[in-house]
Amino acid sequence: MCRVLEKIRQFQADERGMALILVSIMLPVIIGFALLAIDMSRANSLHNDLQKAADSFALASAAELDGGPDAWTRAERALANLVDNTSTFSTSGPTTLASAGGVTVDPSNSACRSRGHISWCFLETIPASDTTDVSAANHAATPEETEFIEVTVNPTGFAAIFPASFLTGSTADNGFNVGASAVAGFAGVVVCDMTPLFICNPFEDLGIPLHQVVNNQNFYRKGIKLVQGGGTGSWGPGNFGFLRPTDDHGYGAAELADDIAQADSPECVNSRGVYMRTGGPQPAVRDAINVRFDIYGGQMKKTDPAIPPAPNMRKGYKYKNPANPNACNMDPVTDAAELTQYRHLTQDSAYTGRIGNGMWDYEGYLAANGFTASDMAGFVDSDGNAYSNTNPPSRYDLYRYEISSGLVDNPSLGGETGVPACHASPSTDPDRRLIYGAIINCGEHATELNGQSGAAIPAVGFASFFLTEPVDQARTNGDIMAEIVDIDGEQGRGTMIGFAKDNVQLYR
Repeated sequence: MCRVLEKIRQFQADERGMALILVSIMLPVIIGFALLAIDMSRANSLHNDLQKAADSFALASAAELDGGPDAWTRAERALANLVDNTSTFSTSGPTTLASAGGVTVDPSNSACRSRGHISWCFLETIPASDTTDVSAANHAATPEETEFIEVTVNPTGFAAIFPASFLTGSTADNGFNVGASAVAGFAGVVVCDMTPLFICNPFEDLGIPLHQVVNNQNFYRKGIKLVQGGGTGSWGPGNFGFLRPTDDHGYGAAELADDIAQADSPECVNSRGVYMRTGGPQPAVRDAINVRFDIYGGQMKKTDPAIPPAPNMRKGYKYKNPANPNACNMDPVTDAAELTQYRHLTQDSAYTGRIGNGMWDYEGYLAANGFTASDMAGFVDSDGNAYSNTNPPSRYDLYRYEISSGLVDNPSLGGETGVPACHASPSTDPDRRLIYGAIINCGEHATELNGQSGAAIPAVGFASFFLTEPVDQARTNGDIMAEIVDIDGEQGRGTMIGFAKDNVQLYR
């Protein structure tokens, strides 16, 4: 009997089975939390895939919202062709988020559309606070007004592993939808450190896009007369004017001339809107342009290191006093007989309006400057043929060839070389003879230009121009003689990539 009681007491005191009870109670909880953690990880991964897709679609399309009349069409083309994203972890498994097929336009709002797995709305503005939803008040009415786009990836089903229906009694709670949206915008092409000039699109009346001009050899070599516009004249193709800082209506002539001479704008310029400077100090502009040719006058000083001449400034000038030669005191040659001894990069033989025919006296230039066939052996066209008067090169390409081939110091028959001698410290940058300007469709914006309203005017792009000769009343009638070299963006010849930057960004 005592032994039985002792066994009972031992059993009552034995606690070795307590862990089994605790584990039996906590095991479902542990498994439940593990399933929740797995579901949260899967859901976050799915949302991350969708958000990356929304961001990519928004950025790709926003880059096309440049204010052009076809901006919506180009943005939708970018949505369809430039982005390829795949999401995983949805109920349907790996899914390619396509934007293909026909576009469905919202019948109540043409700014909102959908195609494939995404929908989007073109926006003129966005709310100041990220916590405020985009509404119909933010939608754009036209492509020209559009600066932003909101892209939404259609919600996709997500089946949870955790059996929520066990708690709620509803199988609908075993899954939910995951979506994503993004807003991106194009704030324009931004250019810094450019000449504060705008130039009326020389090809506006021809209806030729600028990128076709610079990529077409026949247009590329054509001379352009840049004539100062405004005043009593009208603004037409080839006219040029001046830019001012956004908030500086008192931008003076001296400041403008300094900035033109240095090829430096006082602020970055945005293609969404450039601001015109009223008035035009022609003598100061002439002096500012001509420093590139080692010619100094007015406020431009030959001792100023900020305004050096180009490394090749062959310009068809002779000493005023040959008995006492002074590189800072020279005159342009205009006499036909003397041009056989002093020859600059001459103008085209004929012009239609401001645009030349691209034909100029290349052979006369070589002869006057003593360049031999051996000197020019490496200067041939894309087919390997030597240039001639019937097949003349771009003057800019010839200018660069002289520098790269060591021909700058080659004397002309009259003794002129391309080596600067007035300024003490010439530039070593071959592009010192380039000027950069905002290109404006002046015909389209004639009212704003003639009215000098002060409102910002959009630029169709930015271009670089090669100065073929100094500005001179006797030879150029005070006009700027140039060749177009390149335009900004991928459609140009590539020399301005990095100079002009597309300002595209995500906003939310």
